[in-house]
Amino acid sequence: MSTVRVTRPEDFEMAFGSVGVKVGSHVGPNKRTQDEEEWFVLRRFMARTLGTEMFGFPVVFEKVQPPRPDFAVRYGKEDKVALIEITEATHPTDQREMTRFAKSNKSASLLGEFGGRFVEGASQPKFAWASDILDAIARKQQKSICSTLTGERHLIVYPNSNASFLLFDEDDEREAFTHLLSSVSDRGSGYAQALNGCKVHVLGKELLCVDLFGIFRLIRRT
Repeated sequence: MSTVRVTRPEDFEMAFGSVGVKVGSHVGPNKRTQDEEEWFVLRRFMARTLGTEMFGFPVVFEKVQPPRPDFAVRYGKEDKVALIEITEATHPTDQREMTRFAKSNKSASLLGEFGGRFVEGASQPKFAWASDILDAIARKQQKSICSTLTGERHLIVYPNSNASFLLFDEDDEREAFTHLLSSVSDRGSGYAQALNGCKVHVLGKELLCVDLFGIFRLIRRT
């Protein structure tokens, strides 16, 4: 599906249907696609932000192709337009480990067993977690979501790495977000300039960060 239209809050689940419910495996005939991952993240982000001051009803999400951002959105009675880009905050060695684990046909493994980070654990995974997010944002600064100088634009970052696996509950994630915000405060002006007005949001496992470089706030996902 390339378009989803949601008219009212109570229509959300029916409108999305099976779109974005899950993604495929890392390998094999049901291997996940990039489109699947992007719809997966968008659905979870919108479940907490539709009907707020960010996006009003009715709303239409259209999947578009590069070099344009991932989604074009029209929303509200005024038919406002927004662009949305989805990006993963991860690390190459962690991604290779996920693929190797999937190919191994094992049902479980220790973190780092297949070459990823933190083979001996990590006492402060929040540092790597925040660094992964800032690296993901930096990679998008030359893309159309940031280089476009007009219009409403949103970058949604979702952490998916060994560092994120080591954040076990909401308290861990809240502490990690606190560190991320501190890192942004130290280097925020440079990032904000490169983003050219694009708002950045971070979809954690338990918490959603809205407007990381602006009016920062955390909301529970459930």
